[in-house]
Amino acid sequence: MDVVYTWVNGSDPRLLTIKEEYQDRSPFFQAYRAPDETRWAKFRNAGIIRTPSAAASATDLTSNRFRDMNELKYSVRSVSKYFSRSLFNRIHILTTAVDEKNEEIQVPSWLDLESSGDRVRMVPHGAIFDNSSDLPSFNSLAIESQMHHIPGVTDIFLYLNDDVFLGKEMGASDIWTPLYGFVFHMEPTLLVSPTILPAPQNTLSIGEWNSLQYSNHLLSRQFGPRFRSYLAHVPHVLCTPMLQEIQQIWPEEFAETSSHRFRGEGGAHDVQVSFFMAHYVMERLRETQLASFWNYRLDANLDGTLDWAERNQFLDRLRTWNGAQAKIAELLNSAQGYKFVSGFNTSLKDHEALLARLGFPRSGSSDYKLSGLDGYPFMIQTNEFELIQSLNGTTTPPSPPPSNKDAPYSPYFPVDHRLCYFDIDRCLGPQFSDKSIATLDKQTSSQIFEDLAFAKFQCGDCLLHMLRQSSSLTSPTRSTSSSSGGSSGLGGEILPLSTQSPAFRQVIADLNKYNFVIATSPYSFVQLHEPQDARTKLDLIKSREYVEAFFCINDNAGENPTTVDQIRAVFADFLEARFPTPSPWEK
Repeated sequence: MDVVYTWVNGSDPRLLTIKEEYQDRSPFFQAYRAPDETRWAKFRNAGIIRTPSAAASATDLTSNRFRDMNELKYSVRSVSKYFSRSLFNRIHILTTAVDEKNEEIQVPSWLDLESSGDRVRMVPHGAIFDNSSDLPSFNSLAIESQMHHIPGVTDIFLYLNDDVFLGKEMGASDIWTPLYGFVFHMEPTLLVSPTILPAPQNTLSIGEWNSLQYSNHLLSRQFGPRFRSYLAHVPHVLCTPMLQEIQQIWPEEFAETSSHRFRGEGGAHDVQVSFFMAHYVMERLRETQLASFWNYRLDANLDGTLDWAERNQFLDRLRTWNGAQAKIAELLNSAQGYKFVSGFNTSLKDHEALLARLGFPRSGSSDYKLSGLDGYPFMIQTNEFELIQSLNGTTTPPSPPPSNKDAPYSPYFPVDHRLCYFDIDRCLGPQFSDKSIATLDKQTSSQIFEDLAFAKFQCGDCLLHMLRQSSSLTSPTRSTSSSSGGSSGLGGEILPLSTQSPAFRQVIADLNKYNFVIATSPYSFVQLHEPQDARTKLDLIKSREYVEAFFCINDNAGENPTTVDQIRAVFADFLEARFPTPSPWEK
């Protein structure tokens, strides 16, 4: 697997000249330049900026995004120390040109390209951007949207910002395995709204939440308007073919993101690639599972329509499920109390031994918590449908975060302890239960599926949960370790019955393609604001040297030269103490 970095030396005078030139042309920065001196006066009086030039002032206000504190050198040292030698292929460092002809690129002063051979490659932005007229780019989100165009990059690669560091040995099982797919690290209690944030006013400091909510808005239009979990500040697994697939579906959105030279242009409507891919994978696995059940198991005779016998059998099953769920809920709320007892086995049963046998042993840096083959990990806890009701018939989902009862289950909450009620009338509509309608034609059946799977996504989540629970409860002794679902576990409920059919082969391929696990790792995310606080935070990370798998250290030092210099010194001492051994690619 390859490692990919985005990097820039924002202190390079050549880059600053080019950057200021394009800031002067940018509509986003036009609002901050003369003759509106009153706006700049506010920043000058606060001591934030020191020059009267609009371009230079804008540079001051956003320079912490570009300031180089030598993070890349030590992040690469962390990769050299902790990334399994049998796993590591090469490092790609994305860099910018600093001359008018786009021929001279920035190269870290410490990097010895001659001796590194092909193990470390400097990749100019011109080699990856679809549209060269979008260059030069000073927007990390735009650059990230083009990463899958890196020449020769491996299909699965690890993406790091230069302020992200490995803290423990890392193996393939922390990134991707053929049995369990992508390894995603989420923050399940930090939810991103599907509503687009309005473009920020009177500020040049555009954070990540505008791009996150814009990305979730795009996902919501395709898969249903749900609050989606934030991706943790750790190294992110990305997939070249997957990002190509995503770009083919959203070509205009990727082109727009690429065209925004500075973060905040275009109303801050940028695709956030890592968040987008993780949730796209989760949604496509869910869609594959639901569609396979609907098309190849519910439609028992495979004629594309749903006759009354097929529907009635399904309705009986749903009523039995709802009755059992209601009984459990009643017992849980009673004075008697209730302990969950089931034969449910997750697809992660014996996963460590299975991975070790396959040559993907656990490194100790990630713990698998929930597999996508066990259903959608973030199904909503409530048995009611208030959130769905509030979304039905509207194009703009509510922007406030969901209430406690509408919050999703954590992926760490045991799957077999989850409850859900399948509201038959709301999820399937009145036609489905009307036995006077002998057959629902293909178009009607497809529309009902679209509604329950996406518009009323809670219905689809509950259906998957029911199928997965039923598969184990029917035969608790079945093996559930197959990555494709096999004939056991959820696969036993959704796969086409004919193993020789093209449909079976396609479903198996898609289950493997979109497979994933949610994992946890000990990690830290810290921001350096002022010297003493920085020292305290960095000392804590140092004390957890044998605990934390990853840590991210964010430069948020402001623009006071004395403060910046002091934090730079504290940070440099920490990095040299934590990673004293040079990587093989240093001068």
